Amino acid sequence: MYVYVWKQPDGTPFYVGMAKNARRFSPYKTSHRNKQCLDLLHQIGPANVIVELFHVADEEAARAMEQELILKFGRLKDGTGTLTNISRGGEFHLATEETKQLLSKKWKDPEHKAKFINKRLGSKRSLDPETRKKLAVNLHNNSAMKSWAERNGKDPEFDAKRIAGIQAAQGKRKEKMSDPEALARRKERLKATLASPEYQEKRKKFDTPEYRAKLAAARKAYWERKRAMSPF
Repeated sequence: MYVYVWKQPDGTPFYVGMAKNARRFSPYKTSHRNKQCLDLLHQIGPANVIVELFHVADEEAARAMEQELILKFGRLKDGTGTLTNISRGGEFHLATEETKQLLSKKWKDPEHKAKFINKRLGSKRSLDPETRKKLAVNLHNNSAMKSWAERNGKDPEFDAKRIAGIQAAQGKRKEKMSDPEALARRKERLKATLASPEYQEKRKKFDTPEYRAKLAAARKAYWERKRAMSPF
């Protein structure tokens, strides 16, 4: 989970939100934003928005941090600060089961899906050289926006958060992996994949002594790095 802050070029925060993936905190993703936020985005330009990003362990922590930041920066709505947020935060991802079922049914409708895809295909965003340059500078200056490869094993804070997140998820993962029905489904899918002609043909191309040696070396290096980073 992520909590993000959108800031104007002078560093003034104007929106706080949370997301499960990197697409949502992009200033180019404007769906479900309120009018005041959209107007300010249009005025600033997405490429000029500074994105401050925080990685948190789970949804509960994300809701708490979002509320804390909105309280800290204040809202234009009630005259306490600079944020365009309408609410005090913490409501994201709290859809009821009924709402989830309705959305699921809606997205299974081929007509609705085709309409949405056609709308996305018909939209274009400006990525002129100047815009690309500004966006690249913003991304470079934000350490939290660096790729996994750039931060893994090089950024102690990132490594600590990643390890903490993995450890926190072990209980849920163990419960899921030990579910007999889920285990049976995974075994059936694996058997079907291994028996497929496509997999067999693909396997033949890689089943060479050179490839096996390369794979073994990569695995050895991976586990050496993992042991070196582990706090235990």
